[in-house]
Amino acid sequence: MENIKTESDRIKVEIIIRDGCNFSYETLRSLLQSRAQYPEMVLSVVDIADSGDSRQTIGGITPSIWVNNKLWFLGSFSEETFHSRLALMSSSRAINQV
Repeated sequence: MENIKTESDRIKVEIIIRDGCNFSYETLRSLLQSRAQYPEMVLSVVDIADSGDSRQTIGGITPSIWVNNKLWFLGSFSEETFHSRLALMSSSRAINQV
């Protein structure tokens, strides 16, 4: 029987970017590529200029990456750290489902 993904199985990733910030774009590209490896990841992109109601970044620093409403990266990004932390989240969720 196929596992049905529920809302609690998803990993919510939000990146806050700024128009013209090349590092934001590079980070976004990396996050988009990560979706293939982590299908439970749901990615939202928020442009700080258009984010009236959305979560703002601290001090206007971009990119800002939030995972399940917790700040993981602010103005920096490590794909290796991101993937290792996601892997830990994914494996602990799998253990809890057994």
